[in-house]
Amino acid sequence: MFLLNRTAAVLLSLALPMASQAALPKEQIAPSIHPELAAHTQHFTQKVYQVAGNVYSAVGWQLGNVAMIEAPEGLIIIDTGESVSESRKIMAEFRKITDKPVKAVVYTHFHPDHINGVKAFVTEEQVRSGEVQIIAHDTLLANVVAQGALVGPILSVRSGYSFGAALPASDQEQMNAGIGPLAIVEASTFIAPTLTFKDTLNTRIAGLDLQFLHVPSEAPDEIIVYLPDNRVLISAEVEQGPTLPNIHTLRGTKFRDPVVWVESLDKLRAFQAEHMVPLHGRPVSGAENVEEVLRMTRDGIAYIHDQTVRWMNKGLTPDELVEQVKLPPHLAGYTPYLREYYGTVKHSVRQIYNGYLGWFQGDPVALDPLPPKDKAERLMALMGGREKLLLAAGNAYLKGDFQWATELATYAIQVDKKDKLARDIKARSFRKLGYASMNVNWRNWYLTSAMELEGKLEGKDVQAMAMQMRSAFLSPDMLKTFPPRIFLQNWITRVDPEKANGVQLTLGFEFPDIGEQWALEVRRGVVQLHQGIPEGTPLKLTLDKTYLDTVMSGENGLLKGVLLGDVKVEGNLLDIKTFLGCFDFNEAPIVLTLR
Repeated sequence: MFLLNRTAAVLLSLALPMASQAALPKEQIAPSIHPELAAHTQHFTQKVYQVAGNVYSAVGWQLGNVAMIEAPEGLIIIDTGESVSESRKIMAEFRKITDKPVKAVVYTHFHPDHINGVKAFVTEEQVRSGEVQIIAHDTLLANVVAQGALVGPILSVRSGYSFGAALPASDQEQMNAGIGPLAIVEASTFIAPTLTFKDTLNTRIAGLDLQFLHVPSEAPDEIIVYLPDNRVLISAEVEQGPTLPNIHTLRGTKFRDPVVWVESLDKLRAFQAEHMVPLHGRPVSGAENVEEVLRMTRDGIAYIHDQTVRWMNKGLTPDELVEQVKLPPHLAGYTPYLREYYGTVKHSVRQIYNGYLGWFQGDPVALDPLPPKDKAERLMALMGGREKLLLAAGNAYLKGDFQWATELATYAIQVDKKDKLARDIKARSFRKLGYASMNVNWRNWYLTSAMELEGKLEGKDVQAMAMQMRSAFLSPDMLKTFPPRIFLQNWITRVDPEKANGVQLTLGFEFPDIGEQWALEVRRGVVQLHQGIPEGTPLKLTLDKTYLDTVMSGENGLLKGVLLGDVKVEGNLLDIKTFLGCFDFNEAPIVLTLR
């Protein structure tokens, strides 16, 4: 290898000045996996665990576990997994245990791996008739909407990178997702909750007493279930499973407040449960063991938060904080619950800083920085030009200094996205970093970005991946539950200010089958949604909510509805055309590395 490196360095120094399309010497970077991450995969071997006689947890079929409580008069399903096909296999396993009917389904929070497989366990008719109730927090549906509709396009792309959705099979061998086996991406199913609560709910279901508690943590709508009769705590993702919790997720989410998360963990400790059933990973039995896992997880999160704030108050910035704040050995070595398979200390630290202080670190040089391409051009000139820059990047790669190699190559790519040598250096460096990473999210981002740099994942491919991921966040089942307000709110962030700059129009929407009226007002690039149609509004579309459902799913369109008579129009058609022309509904391919 060292002989190859020495020879390569000579070839590189000769090739760089001669051709802009020069490449590093051929090197086969074989797929590999960090040995501890590979061993972690065994944690998710498929098995149905029986806990305290009447609670069962199906681990290893999909990213999220499915738990079943066998009550005297029926079954209570806690979370439904992300895949209907895999959840049907789980239900088949449960049917080997009992033939009792399902009486309730609980969504512990809104993430796809906890709600998408619901129709493997119950039907819409069973819920509609009252035979089965679905229990969730008051805000679950609003969170489903925000996830799937408001930021759905970019979240779908970023989730594809985080979960490695585009990676080939060779990069998935022996792999896991940190908190479970590799996620299964398929079209989701959804049935809206029929019973929701705000803080607590003590109730009796199918002849069994249950206690529900809202405990915001990994998700803002997180709820847990406690069975007082046999002291079983179904901890959802307050205890995230066999990994350091993901205080920040690379795919993107709202601020996860670690102080609130610690408080929620302390609330779980107060139950003094004899058994704990997380919705990722294996159950834990024995009051001392449950307390230890909860306490250590709580202390790990608290340590990261408290030391970040301590050093923030001494003036350290995020780049300095990540070098300063590190878990002590007794926490960092607490396997598997505080190992960095899924969450990482460094990204938690950055999230905490941003949560308290925002993006500005205090140096005014960041108030109005040069555009990235302009900055890259100037720096490259200072370094002596492209050839010297990439010679340094190539040498850094050959020496194993992969992060420095990627940073240098990035400047050349920002100047010319088609720079083959720069892309090659960066891609190979990412592969080296990815295969060495114990953290699944880092690994997946490194390897997916490498594919993008290599030309194996172009805009159209990213768009296809995003559409696949989008089906997990926003399915026809979910769209049916969205009120018209959600559909119309989505227009607000789609307005094109150039097209709408001189427009001042209001368009009313009437839905006679549900008795609702709404209106969108365009005011020179800004859009406001009104409940009800303002008096004197000359433009109006009348359509049933059932037809709107087909519009939201993409099956139909407003114009098609007008032509076929499903949408009735009042007012000047040219004005309506002008109004509709103010909005940008095109979803252009998104790439994240080759910006």
